[in-house]
Amino acid sequence: MKETDRSFSGPFVITGLSGSGKTVLSRSLEDIGYLCVDNIPLEMVPDLFTRMVDDKKRLVVVLDVRAQGMASRFPEIFRGLKREVDGLRLVFVEASPEIILRRFSVVRRPHPIREKSLEQAIAEEREALAGVRLLADLIVDTTKLSPHDLRRQVHSLGGGEENLPILAVEVQSFSYLQGVPATASLVFDVRFLPNPFFEESLRSLPGDDPAVKEWLGGFKEVDEAVGRFLDLISYLLPRYTEELKADLGIAVGCTGGRHRSVYVADRIATGLEQAGHSVVVRHRDKERWRYS
Repeated sequence: MKETDRSFSGPFVITGLSGSGKTVLSRSLEDIGYLCVDNIPLEMVPDLFTRMVDDKKRLVVVLDVRAQGMASRFPEIFRGLKREVDGLRLVFVEASPEIILRRFSVVRRPHPIREKSLEQAIAEEREALAGVRLLADLIVDTTKLSPHDLRRQVHSLGGGEENLPILAVEVQSFSYLQGVPATASLVFDVRFLPNPFFEESLRSLPGDDPAVKEWLGGFKEVDEAVGRFLDLISYLLPRYTEELKADLGIAVGCTGGRHRSVYVADRIATGLEQAGHSVVVRHRDKERWRYS
């Protein structure tokens, strides 16, 4: 396997064996801002790079044995592109025959070489693309890689930690009477906090009302709870990002979803925004407040 460092970046031509993981690789690059074009005729490849005038470095072209003349004509085309396109890299993706056979048996999609048995088709494709493989700047063997492992390598391939996808954070309040949000990754139960519901002057007001905020903010345990929640979330966010998690749902619940959960959800969102995170706040059961 040819080595790369964290500065290795595009533009890329990705090719390799069917079932080896080219799609996972290209889609992962797409997730971090690359423009990916898949399965176009070889004649169009040079023209595509010519027309991509704004940022060729963000272009990825995916080719495989389905492209007519891939084995015989692509090497010459790629050598010409190498001379014309600064920094162009060829990535060849492969896996062991046993793993490719297993993957095709699971997904039940046909191999591009259909007139042979699957075992014969895998062997024939590997032989046909041997010359293309010799041109590769990077060879990625996915035999022992899960799709998650491959995506992690792709983010290094695409330019390092700075290109990790931005984690989208949603903080929502909810009522336990209406059920816990099914998509929440983190759930905080704040029913242990003082309850404005039992204050007659506050009962009809929502948790983002100034009077409710002032009342809840007067309790030391409320501030302590919010601080501990933020400490935990701040610890977890970079780790979720490292695991390539794209979305994080944080749910804060109380009995009616009107006072404590709303107040704490807003406080958490404000704390995360002040720390530089992009946050969306939603009060799930807001439409029910008028009935309680």
